[in-house]
Amino acid sequence: MMEMEFCYCCRVHHPKDQMRLYSTRQGMRWRCLRSIEAATQAQPVRDDFGRQQTAINRETASRQAEFARHVRAGTGAPPTAA
Repeated sequence: MMEMEFCYCCRVHHPKDQMRLYSTRQGMRWRCLRSIEAATQAQPVRDDFGRQQTAINRETASRQAEFARHVRAGTGAPPTAA
């Protein structure tokens, strides 16, 4: 199984070979190459990356909340779209 690390920037697990330790005020944290590369781009590109990542994070949070609602209601996992 591939070793995975959690990217503090985009809040997703990535394969360790796509990650780098990055120095922050709180110490060393893992950050994916995609987010590091996006941070070096011009302002409009960085803004676009941020908007895309926010949309991904919102969708993930929504799915997790929906799943938790089903678990609390005792109905198990929500039906999946096939």
